[in-house]
Amino acid sequence: MKKTYRGSCHCGEVRFEADVDLTENPIRRCNCSFCLKSGYKKALIGYDELRITAGEARLQNYHAENSNWPEGDIDHYRCPDCGMQPFSRGYLEAQMGGNFWAVNVACFDDVTEEELAAAPVIYEDGKRDRQDREPKITSYL
Repeated sequence: MKKTYRGSCHCGEVRFEADVDLTENPIRRCNCSFCLKSGYKKALIGYDELRITAGEARLQNYHAENSNWPEGDIDHYRCPDCGMQPFSRGYLEAQMGGNFWAVNVACFDDVTEEELAAAPVIYEDGKRDRQDREPKITSYL
């Protein structure tokens, strides 16, 4: 069952709400350079399932064209004050039906340790542009 989680960046300047079922929507841990270097732990949700409630005008955007995707792009958003990256907006027509959010579950303020521990995890081999496959080694993710 979907639950509305409230989240924020570290300093609280950017706040959002996201509708996610963590028991059905796995946490994705990826070894691509962006996710690995930022420690991003994401859940993919529909575009209408995230609402920015504060700080939208302050967000900084890093737009990444990914030529290895069948089509699409991604915008990574970060708070200019604390540097946290609470969510990214992606576009993949075939896989996600257009725009979607990759929300950083580490930025949920009201998620319990038990909910995070019970959530299934999918490992993605983004380093080799194979997000549909688990990398050979996952223990570092």
